[in-house]
Amino acid sequence: MILFINTSRTDLIQVKLIDQGKVVALLENHEQYKQSELLLKLIDKVRGKAKLTAIGVVSGPGAFSALRFGITTANTLAWSLQIPVIEVSAEQAVDDNKLIELLSITPKEFKPVVPKYGSEPNITKKHDQ
Repeated sequence: MILFINTSRTDLIQVKLIDQGKVVALLENHEQYKQSELLLKLIDKVRGKAKLTAIGVVSGPGAFSALRFGITTANTLAWSLQIPVIEVSAEQAVDDNKLIELLSITPKEFKPVVPKYGSEPNITKKHDQ
């Protein structure tokens, strides 16, 4: 089974469990800035006792901190379980059929995913509200 994580937006946590070419479980949360509080809880709920063979994660483009949290979680889980992690863009993650096709091409070994923000991260300037 493949665990898929999408935290590309500040108001999105999406976790899917994919088995034999089908999404068999899906949990989403649309609260703003809740990745650090809720991502691991959602993963635990959706995974249950399933044995994972790979982890897919959205690498970008997306929100700086939200992406970093999802990617760090995916890389850490994959490394600790000694399974590969698969990079998917935010655009590719929208269509389940495309997502499943991309996740079916599983690398043989773990190689960490690096975030792709889509623009230079800006964490020091205050943005207009």
